[in-house]
Order: sequence, then structure tokens, then C-alpha cells
Amino acid sequence: MPIVNHLIMTKLMQSIALFLLMTGLSWAQVPSNMPELQVSTETLKQEIEEILIAGKLPKDLVTLRMDYPEGETVQVLCKNQKFTLVLKARTERLSVVMKGMRELGFLFPHPEVQITPTLSRMKEACGKTYHWRPALKYRGSHLHTLHPSEWMETFFTKKGNPAIAMKTVRWLARNQQNLMDVSLLRVPHSRIRRNVGPAFAFARTLGIYTGASLGIALQQQKSYKLLSLWQSFFGWGAEDSIRKGLETLTRALPLSYVVLEAGTSEFTPTNYEKTLEWLNLSAEILKEKKIAVFTKVHVSSNQHSEKWGNYNFLPQHAHRDVGVLPHTVMFYGLLDKSAPMYGNKDFSSIKDFLLKEKDKRPAWYYPETSYWIAMDVDIPLLLTDYLKSRAEDMWLLHEKGVEGNLNFTTGHALGYWLYDWNNALVTDLDYAFDPMIALKLLDEPVSLWQEHLDFQHEWFKKKGLISMLTSANLQDELNRTHRIHDRKTMKELFDSRRALKKEIELLEEGLLRWPSIEGIRNLELKKLLEVTKLRHIHALNIRKYLLRERKEDIDTAKDARRAAKTIIEELQKLPTNYPELPIFKKHSNPTSYQFGYVYPSAETYFWKREERQIITKIFFPMRDNIINIWAILF
Repeated sequence: MPIVNHLIMTKLMQSIALFLLMTGLSWAQVPSNMPELQVSTETLKQEIEEILIAGKLPKDLVTLRMDYPEGETVQVLCKNQKFTLVLKARTERLSVVMKGMRELGFLFPHPEVQITPTLSRMKEACGKTYHWRPALKYRGSHLHTLHPSEWMETFFTKKGNPAIAMKTVRWLARNQQNLMDVSLLRVPHSRIRRNVGPAFAFARTLGIYTGASLGIALQQQKSYKLLSLWQSFFGWGAEDSIRKGLETLTRALPLSYVVLEAGTSEFTPTNYEKTLEWLNLSAEILKEKKIAVFTKVHVSSNQHSEKWGNYNFLPQHAHRDVGVLPHTVMFYGLLDKSAPMYGNKDFSSIKDFLLKEKDKRPAWYYPETSYWIAMDVDIPLLLTDYLKSRAEDMWLLHEKGVEGNLNFTTGHALGYWLYDWNNALVTDLDYAFDPMIALKLLDEPVSLWQEHLDFQHEWFKKKGLISMLTSANLQDELNRTHRIHDRKTMKELFDSRRALKKEIELLEEGLLRWPSIEGIRNLELKKLLEVTKLRHIHALNIRKYLLRERKEDIDTAKDARRAAKTIIEELQKLPTNYPELPIFKKHSNPTSYQFGYVYPSAETYFWKREERQIITKIFFPMRDNIINIWAILF
């Protein structure tokens, strides 16, 4: 009998594990300390009505009927050219409703864009029942407002822009995301309360957990912080300041969680023991308010203590209420065999830390999707490996039982909405972590896009062309061992003809293998692939000029740059690029950067800087430097 009982129990446990995997409920058993948010039936009906109005359809074309609460399903009933969604859900009610709306054919690729189906397309869902199976319990976006994006304009300028804020909230909810946070800037509390507060309150009515990202002692990029510079060094009155600062913040905003940056910057630590004390104190204070606490785990590799090891992994010694956000950067993911950034060979240490801590404390993955330091969005490049890497990351998180993914995004301009939308879509298990699900829903030619995905993965990432298509920033030119991305700078290529010839050969070979862009249907994405190819041509020809100083080479490079600039000028007019905002211009704003985040793209700034370097043979890092280092540091 004991053997029989053991076999029965083993079989039962296997069945339970399989059920959890199939329903998407395989996350860790260390829940984040966030009370459940309920969405009212009236709110559900109102959201359906808002979608129909936006699509210029009758308000009663789709109605909602509530059934018993269990099941997380939605059934589509059709009668007299009208549709009824029969909802069976206790939790995630809006996500289940939006599952039904998407199956009817309503899509939300961008906060400013809704795709409305035809009546015949909607009828394809008649009589069917759909199950909402999220890959992760928590999923959403960190809007990185330390960069001068549309979201910074919305939340932290004096006037703000409530319409964009509310559209962004709705975009998240309609894509079944339930996390949203912003980086707080050092602006008056009255502005934070006025601009951020209403959007956060609205988000919570839609079942979205709201968070604020700030520093304990962070000096970098005008981030909101709890301690002064002197307190971060000496600890004078630090506990009182942390307590008072958190009290003030939680009175100003409706919060589900807070993200605390440790260190005075991502490269400079505060005292290790003091950091642990401050993290534990913050968790203790906020736990009483039922607000979860997380701390970001950076990828920088230059901070070590003999006693504590890597400063970024210090939270493993904190109280279990201190959650972690292990961070990766650019289009590299947890499974990439090479990720030569910030002194790392790959991100396996981040992956191992995440998987080790997920059973000890709340842990969400925190990948940076749209990299803004002379790397992708400000060239601009359309990098399809963001689709591949994030889909693979999501599969791994689900497979290993990680409870959350918080997508770190700078903005949606110049095609970067595609990555964030795809990242949201692959949280639906029905899409089986398909890296091209967004493109498929847009009715794009799958085989052609697959050629682009395969080409970029092989040539941009594995063969390393990305280090040539992106541009060196100040840190790359000042530091050989801890660069943002490993690369040969223009100065190093000038000094080494062998390295220069090697890069030219690789760029030439890769250029011959570019897939066609003819047949791509989305105008913005097609044009951005064209700009990416023009950047490839530019990178090749400036190196040719550096090697042999032939006028035709620099002329070809300049022609490519001018063609790219013309394309970007046209793309600025699209609603996906917020033409009413100054994000493509120089302008005064509360961040450390007195220009919009896609201003470098509009000006092809980094293209021109490299041209000047190779023509003048002056490679001084501070020359033509668009970044005000003092504004960033202090």
C-alpha cells in the first residue's frame, strides 16, 4: 500500500505540475506584496464602448454578459449582426475581455493606433470560447522617463499631456499588461501629483499595478532621490530622510510597488552595509502600506567587495521582502551566448541570479528594449533581434517559474512600438512565444520577415556588425575595459589598418546578404529597414575612406546619411511618432538631456560625428559630444 500511495501521489503531483504549466500558473511561490486589483463590470463595459467608438462602430455592436466567476474564459455569441462576450473570470477580468476583443480582430499596436476589424472578420469568432492563459503573473512596462521621451513630456513637463498618458495606460491594459511604472524626476511634488497621479489612478481601475522608480542615493540623470550626496557618503540622518521621503511619495501617488536604485550611479556604489540597511528599512516602511519594494540589479561589472562580491548582487543578502529586478541591456537576452556589454561576456550571471533569487524573494526580469546611448533608437536602427531575444526570454521565464517581466522601454518612436507590442503579445501562451506574432497580426509577409530576422541574428549579432552600425559614446571612447558595447573606436581603427580592413571585409560581405524590403506592408517599418541598410552602407564607406581617403567613399557615406535623414523627416509626421511633441528637436526639459530622445536620429548626429572624425583625424572624446556629462552626473 505505501508503494501504491507513493505512485498515486507522484502521479497527482505530475498532473498538478502539468496543469500549472498549461494554465500559465507556473511562477514562483514567493509572491510580490501587492493586493489584488479588481476591475468593475462598469469599467469593462466602458472599455468595450471606447474601443467601438474609436473604430467608428455602433456602441452596442459588442456587449458584455457576466457569467459565474471561475474559468478565465470568454465566449463569443453572435445574433442579429451583433456580438456578446460572455465573461467567466474572477481575476484579470479586463485581460480576459481583451482576449475576446483581440479574437474578434481588434488590435492595439501603439497607444495612438487601433486596428478595427471588418464585420466579416469579427464573425470568424462566433460561437468560440477563448481561454486567457498568461505566461507570467506580472507583466508590463517601465517607462524610462529619465530620457526625454513622449512619456517624460507627458508626466514631468509643466503642462504635461494627459491624453498621451491615458492612451498609454489603455494601450497596456488592452494588451493584457498589468504593470506600469515611471522613473521619477526631480520636479516639484505638486507636478508629480498633478501629472502622474491621475494616470496612475486610472491604471489601477483597469487592473494595472503602478510603480515609481527612484534612487536611494542616485545622483545620475536628475533622478528623484531620497538622500543627499553627503548623506549617501556619510549616512547623516539617512534613516529619517528615507522614512520621510517614502511617506511623502506614497501620499502623492497611488502605488503598488516602488523600485529603488542602489548606488550613487549604476557604476558607483554606496557603502555595502549601509545599502543593505537602507533597502531593508524601505521594505519595512512600505510593507506596512502593502507596497512592494524592488531594487534594480545592473549589468555593470566594475563594483566589487572582498566581503560582499558584486555590488549589483548585494540584494541577495537583504530581507526577503526586498524584490529584485535583474536587468539586461540592448537586444541581447538571457540565452545569448555573447553579450559584450559593460565588461560582460554574456548575461549568464544575471540569468543565474534571477533563477536563484526567484524562490527566495519577488523577482521580475527587467530587460531594456530600446537602447538610447548611441546604440539603436538614436541612430536609428530597426533591430529584429529584439523580437527574437525577448520571445526567448519570455519562454525561459515561464519555463523556470519566474513571476514577472517588467519591460524597460525608452519610447515608441521610430518603430520601437513593434518590440514593446510583441513583448506584450508573447505573454499570451496561445502565441507559443512566437517572435513574429506582432508581424503576423499585422498581416505582414512572414517568410520575408523571417529572412530579415535570420539575417540580422547571424550578421548583426553573431558576426558582430552591431558594433559597427552603432556608434561609440563617451564611455566607449574613454574606457577600453568597461565599454557600453565592445567595439573598435574610430581612433583604434585609424591606428590599426589590420582591424580596419577586417571590419571593411565583414561589412562588405554582410551588405551583399541584405534581404529585400519590397513586399513589407507597414510603411514605417519598411522605411526604417531602409534606414538601417543605409547606415550599413554609411558604416562601410567611412571605413573605406579612413583606409584610403578616396573622395568617392566619403561622398557615398554622405549620400547614404542624407537619404536616411530625408526618410526620418517624413516618418516624423506619422501619429506613431507624436508629431505634436518636441521629441525630434532641441528643447528645454526636466531631464539631463536638452533635446528630444529622437533628435539625434532626426539630425543623423552620430553619422555626422563619425564623418568629422575620419576627415579631420581628430578623435578627442569630448569633441562633438552631445551629452553634458555634468548634467548627467550631478
